[in-house]
Amino acid sequence: MKKVAIIITRGGYNNLLQACEWVGLAAASGMEVSGFFRDEAAARMTQAKVKELTMTDGYRGREAQVREMLREAHKEHLPTLMQQAKENGDVKFSVCKDSLGYFGIKVEDLIPELDEVQSAEAFWKESVISADQVFTF
Repeated sequence: MKKVAIIITRGGYNNLLQACEWVGLAAASGMEVSGFFRDEAAARMTQAKVKELTMTDGYRGREAQVREMLREAHKEHLPTLMQQAKENGDVKFSVCKDSLGYFGIKVEDLIPELDEVQSAEAFWKESVISADQVFTF
């Protein structure tokens, strides 16, 4: 089985959505997928912040329209998309321990769709070294 490691650092909803869609596509095609949220993306993995549909600057002036399009396409709830990816294949989501510290986030505030809190070094050893492909978002 091929392995894919996906490192997600940017925190705009459009970036998080894109990364989770790629995780789902890779899982559905039979790949083992490890997704690692760090930096700004890790800060969005709390039960409060994950609900915010904050877009990057490239969407300025179109945010409301895009948010409505996401709702119509049922893509406005990231935890649901993460759970669907897990149901469709071999997927593990983790979040960077150091990034949680940078943002003062407690583990108990994280969304339950995350499987593990780990260091970047642990993710490197566990997922990146053995990956056939590595993507960054």
